[in-house]
Amino acid sequence: MVRTNKFFFIALSFTLFNGLCGLLGISLALNSKFLQTTPFAPVQLIILGAIFDFLDGKIAKMADSESTIGLYADSVCDILTFAVLPGILLIKAPLIFNENALFSNFFSLLIAMFYSLAGWARLVRFTFYPTKIYFEGFPSPAAALLVGSSAVLARFRELNWIFWPTGELLTFIAVIAAILMVLRIPYPTPKRQMTSDTTFIIIAGIVVIVFFFLPSLITLSGVLFIAILYTILGPYYLQITEKKKESTINEINGK
Repeated sequence: MVRTNKFFFIALSFTLFNGLCGLLGISLALNSKFLQTTPFAPVQLIILGAIFDFLDGKIAKMADSESTIGLYADSVCDILTFAVLPGILLIKAPLIFNENALFSNFFSLLIAMFYSLAGWARLVRFTFYPTKIYFEGFPSPAAALLVGSSAVLARFRELNWIFWPTGELLTFIAVIAAILMVLRIPYPTPKRQMTSDTTFIIIAGIVVIVFFFLPSLITLSGVLFIAILYTILGPYYLQITEKKKESTINEINGK
């Protein structure tokens, strides 16, 4: 029998809150009228789910036990928030697809399924091979922010000049995010405890928090910009900093 304590139950509660964010976001994304009046809510719920996901991992480490229940509950909740919800937002983005064309509707479903299945595969792999020093593959919360914010921004006429004429850019972003999640390309994590990492995390956190409390086209564009930076430069930045770190160690050791 697995021994549990208060930290286990607190961590499990945060895990379930993450799942609730995913379920609520999915229900809101499926409600076209609500999505028109409050388009930013699903992305706000992705952010809130990511915060709960971060907290449940931190608190779970305080529990003097390992729980299979907590492990699989975390995976299921992550799939809802970071794989299914962005996929539905892709389907609901009107610029990619002509809703009057059967083939276009079918194509929208294929793109959403491709992304969601890639997110599911990424999270299942994470369950069996947890993150150590860096992520193996594009992390699903970052991918959800990238795709979710892109899908929401694509709904606004003010940004037609970016996503015009039929949303090829959004399709490209979704496909690239899905592929990067499946590949084992390394991405930096806060676990390295480097000054440059901390600086980026603080800046990204400020941008995300500003959007969360003051949602608008400008603040959501800031979230998308940060997500794009991490997507494109993350592996390159990791490679450079690791080489510098290795060089510094060699210098200290007199090699």
